[in-house]
Amino acid sequence: MTTHHTFAHARRLSHFTQARTWYRYARCLRDRSFDAHCKKEEALTHSLHLRSRTFILPARLELTIDVEPGLHRLKRFAGEGGVRFVELAARVIQVDDDDPAADEVHLFLEEADRTSSRNRRHLVGLLPQEDACWVVPLLGLESDAYGTGPLLGFFVEHCAIGRKERGGISTDTSEIHIVIARAHEAARQWLDWKQERVARYNVFYRERFYDERAYATP
Repeated sequence: MTTHHTFAHARRLSHFTQARTWYRYARCLRDRSFDAHCKKEEALTHSLHLRSRTFILPARLELTIDVEPGLHRLKRFAGEGGVRFVELAARVIQVDDDDPAADEVHLFLEEADRTSSRNRRHLVGLLPQEDACWVVPLLGLESDAYGTGPLLGFFVEHCAIGRKERGGISTDTSEIHIVIARAHEAARQWLDWKQERVARYNVFYRERFYDERAYATP
């Protein structure tokens, strides 16, 4: 076996291990609206096809009228068939306070603004609900429980910007395909957090049980 084949085999094993980590996380989601096994297999096929260094999950963004300025900026920044894998920023939008499953994930193109301490953001699309349902817990975990900053990476894999007959951007004929990277790392942190939470829960109720027995003893 040549060195090239050895590295390729090791990469495949790494992809399978990372995919299993994400799959374990996805199986824990109660409001999952997708088949975790099918999604894992599709992502594995896509990862190996792109020859990516790590396990990635593909997604196609949903486009609304509000994203037209963002698509225009993305087209100017990336160009038709130009820069590939432009990184996007994600933000969770709460649609219904009583329904966490309705949360949306909006993706923005960030540009440096020399006149402000904050970057300018341009909305380029929304994650489909089946992807948002597993992305939202990981984004929340990064900022709330660990505070490690963003782990998930959102990158534009392919963009086809449609034009209207009288000029302007057409969202009906435009397509934005992205890949979500480092999901296995965030999933591993989520699984560690869940295991720690379960352990604390068991310790608390074990101590409470023995305290109640001690008080009940005549």
